[in-house]
Amino acid sequence: MAIFFYRLHCRHCGHTEILSRHEAERRLQAHKKLRAGVQTDEALLDELVPNLLPQTPCRQCGTVPLQVTVQHDVGDWSEQKRCLACGSVIPPARLAMFPDAEMCTSCQSAVEKGETPGPPVFCRRCGSPMRIGTRQIGGRTRYVWICSNETGCSYWCESTR
Repeated sequence: MAIFFYRLHCRHCGHTEILSRHEAERRLQAHKKLRAGVQTDEALLDELVPNLLPQTPCRQCGTVPLQVTVQHDVGDWSEQKRCLACGSVIPPARLAMFPDAEMCTSCQSAVEKGETPGPPVFCRRCGSPMRIGTRQIGGRTRYVWICSNETGCSYWCESTR
């Protein structure tokens, strides 16, 4: 049995969401495109979902139609997550184990050893070397670049790219 994921993209507002086969079926039932409570054959569902999902409204702005892309594996998406430190693509296997990973394995191990990962990064304000540190952003602890200048620069940013 193949596992399908559906990427919905609204051209009007830019909202994007990824649905599993089950979530897509529930969404179609909620919009009365499929009969609720009836067991649907998976082969039939795989034929119907890509044709019916574009007819459902965007959850963000309510416009129709949506652009639908079908993928067999979540790791195949063209928008690959890049490492905060070195900019390389984070392998899908790492993201499968740690979905919130912000760094590749080598850069993460460097941070855990107390080293600065990747190529050197310099402060945009004062030119001092930057280091990786943590900050509370939106109620979550995130890795950020922090200026190492102790004389009061206090510049920090989430990404140097």
